[in-house]
Amino acid sequence: MKSRASFTIDGDVLSKLDSVVDNINYKSKSEAVEDILRKFFERQHTAIILCGGNFTVEGTDIYRPLLKVGNQTIIENTLSILRLNGFRNVFISGQTELLKSVFRLLRNGEGYGVDIKYIDDNNLRGSAKALERIKQYVGSTTLFVPGDVVFDIDLKDMLRFHTAHNSVASMAISTSSSEEVKDRLVVKGNRVVLYERSQMPFHSKLLPTSAFIFDHEMFKYIPPGEMEWDIKRDLLPLLAKDGLLYGYLYNGNWIHVRAREDVERAKAVLEKK
Repeated sequence: MKSRASFTIDGDVLSKLDSVVDNINYKSKSEAVEDILRKFFERQHTAIILCGGNFTVEGTDIYRPLLKVGNQTIIENTLSILRLNGFRNVFISGQTELLKSVFRLLRNGEGYGVDIKYIDDNNLRGSAKALERIKQYVGSTTLFVPGDVVFDIDLKDMLRFHTAHNSVASMAISTSSSEEVKDRLVVKGNRVVLYERSQMPFHSKLLPTSAFIFDHEMFKYIPPGEMEWDIKRDLLPLLAKDGLLYGYLYNGNWIHVRAREDVERAKAVLEKK
């Protein structure tokens, strides 16, 4: 259904618009404007910020996304990174009380240059089941990041990587330092051929993050029904086994802020930016 709109426009812009009306690609200025705007909005990629579970700072009732690191809360810093990298459509998934608190700060995202919608994940069993709840919003370039992390991933480059490999799933892997992890992975080229959770922590130079780009096809690997299904424990091992998981290696930071002592490390990362 078409709607009529009236607006003023700069003369130079109007001249450029006239030049593209060639009776081949566009037969009128209205047709040209509609197509240009549609292509613009299609380039505004979607990001989903996952804030499932209890999600409070250890020993407090403060929600981690609302913890201040420097001059901004963690989630405000995340929104800034998303906007700068072209992710303007943002969904925040979490339990109702957390979403109420986040909404009081962010509202609809207008003040942050993004459009925010909220999705509750109450009574879900596992992080992969949270993905199932938002299935209708997942396209071919949907980014997933947690709401309690300070990071410096070049998301535009990660998106190009994902597109170039035509992959079902891409995950960011930090190579900046050797850290204690519980995620064991084997990478051949850019493909993650093994991903598994270890019982005991061990030191590794490959730090798998929780920043993912998923295609809609990954939902085939989430069984329907009331069962527990986790991204790292259940989903990623299956994707790796079938050769569908790619690793985007970057030499940067990934600071998971779970406790007060993590704040200083995160603050140091932001001060370098």
